Order: sequence, then C-alpha cells, then structure tokens
Amino acid sequence: MDTCKACGTILPFSGMKCPKCGFAPDGAPQGPSPFAAAGGSAKTFNSDKHILIMNLTKFRDLLAENEELKRMIKPQSEFPSSDEQIYKKRSLMKFFWPFLVGGIGAGFLVYFISVLIMFSTVMNVSTSPTLTQQQTQTYATHALGDIYGGFFVAVIVALAIIFIGLKISRKKRDDINSNADMMNRIASERYQMGLKNERMIDIYQDNLASMRRYEDLVPEEYQTSQKVTQIIEVLSEDKASTVEEAIALL
Repeated sequence: MDTCKACGTILPFSGMKCPKCGFAPDGAPQGPSPFAAAGGSAKTFNSDKHILIMNLTKFRDLLAENEELKRMIKPQSEFPSSDEQIYKKRSLMKFFWPFLVGGIGAGFLVYFISVLIMFSTVMNVSTSPTLTQQQTQTYATHALGDIYGGFFVAVIVALAIIFIGLKISRKKRDDINSNADMMNRIASERYQMGLKNERMIDIYQDNLASMRRYEDLVPEEYQTSQKVTQIIEVLSEDKASTVEEAIALL
C-alpha cells in the first residue's frame, strides 16, 4: 500500500489516482479512479467508504490509546532523575563517639574525686597530734588501698558507659541504615516508574503526530474514541456514506 502525497489517504495500489482528492502522481491514469473501471460509480463509492472506514479505525485506535495514556501519565517531575542512593548510611562511630568520650571522662572524674578524698584523709591523719606514728602509717596504707579501689571503680564506670553506649549506638545505626535501605529502594522503584512514564509520554507524542493526518476526517468536537466508533458503526451499516451524514444520524 501507498499513501496520497496530497492528502495522506491510504491507497490500495501504489501510484494510483487518489479517490478522495483526485491527485494523480506522474504516470498514474488521469481518468476515472481504478475502482470505477470494474463496476461503475457504486463500486467507487463502496471503495471510497472502505478507505474512509480504515482511516477512521486507525484514528479511533490512536485516540483510544492516547486517552488511556493520558489517564496514566504523570508529570515527570514527580520521579527521581537518577537511581543513585540519595539516603546515605551511617557508621557506628557517628553515634558511639559521645559515649566513648563520656565514658572515659566519667572514669577520670571518678578516679580524680577518689584521689582527692584519699589525700584529704591522709593529710588530716598525718597532722593529727593524738595519733602515733604507727597509726598514721596504718591509715596511709589503707588510703593507698582506697586509691586503687577508686581506680577500679573508675574503670567500671567507664566500661559501663561505653558498653551501654555501644548497644544504643548499634541500635540507632541499624535503624537508620535500615530506613535508608528502604528509602533508597523506594527511590529506585520510583525511578523505574519514571522511565516507564517517560516511555508513555513518547508514545503519546508519537500518536499525536500520527493523528494529524486523520484530524480533518472528523470535526474537533467528535474527536474521541467513543464518538469515532459510533461514526464507524453508522458507516459500516450503510446508513451513511460520509462522516457528515453519520454525525447527523447520531
């Protein structure tokens, strides 16, 4: 099949005279349409209407597809422009370092306080006039043991804070990273939806370009798939021979 270079009508035979507008390419017969040669005007009429119905059917299919696409297409701005991970994961140290610093600081503070208390006791005992030298030495030995005890308590406090902080930090890290994975997965799925939406937009635009060759067949207010289908039904049932007659019967 070929198409008329003047009006775009589909021609059953290549190089024939257009039955719609009468345009004849070089070398084509300039007389009556080839459809009329086999059986007169009635044959030409039926062939013309068959071509009209074919064109209307293609126009109807394009309209129906674009009507469906128009319901499905969304603004492309609603979708991510890439599938890169926009939600970053966090490391353990992001949450753990305050507990680490706090634990070490708390341990030093406890140890420093215990040392001050011990030295204060030793000084009071050593300057007391009622105590013998042996009693003073005994108190000093006990104070030294208390300093070691204070160091042990400081280490326990520091380790306890660090251990608790480690558990809290791990939970925070896992929660945030899990949420980041979920958000990145959603973003990736939306990106794929955006690619599909972009393809639908391209098909929609291509259909609009294809429909321009058929727009003159039907008035603008009847350019919907439902109304064109009704026109095709009227023409197919031989109730009308032109689109205008079919519209008048609707």
